[in-house]
Amino acid sequence: MARVEFFFDLVSPYSYLAQTQIRRICAGHGAELIFRPFLLGAVHNATGNIAPAAVPAKARYLLRDLRRWAKYYGVPLNFPRPFPFTTVASMRAACWCEEQGNLDDFVREGFDAYWVDGKGPKGTDRRDEAEPLREIARRIGADPDKLAEAAAAPEYRDALRESTEEAVRRGAFGAPTFFVDGELFWGNDRLHFVEQALEGR
Repeated sequence: MARVEFFFDLVSPYSYLAQTQIRRICAGHGAELIFRPFLLGAVHNATGNIAPAAVPAKARYLLRDLRRWAKYYGVPLNFPRPFPFTTVASMRAACWCEEQGNLDDFVREGFDAYWVDGKGPKGTDRRDEAEPLREIARRIGADPDKLAEAAAAPEYRDALRESTEEAVRRGAFGAPTFFVDGELFWGNDRLHFVEQALEGR
């Protein structure tokens, strides 16, 4: 069975778009889908990459491009404000969900909360994530207090750091990043190459 690893961060709108498609692609090719949390800002820092939103011309283009892709996929997209926002606690909580066996639900509901319903963090302080995390917990049927505790726990801080460092070691520089049996593909607009790689097995 082919294996697709999907490194994501909830702050990434292109990761949101890609996750609306990747389950169907993997199911259609009998591939195992493994979501991998990482921290996009740390990836950028480690690789010297610059977030598109930090470049004014790219930021203006990004809004149009995201709307095109959402229309193409037939999915909703409500760009949250402010942007960017912090996801450190959210991604640590994702590591806890990975351990609990409900990461797929966290991914789906987290992206929907942030990018469909606009219920993401309202700032760049980690305390701004408290209410969004409670919303995600409610959606996935998890205890909000346990999810918040996990987001603050050293073991999940370490798990997120290790996952991020692994992604960088393997060549990641942005999000979404996919590995198909070890081969790297970057970007929502590379999903057709992911599909071709699965067809080539």
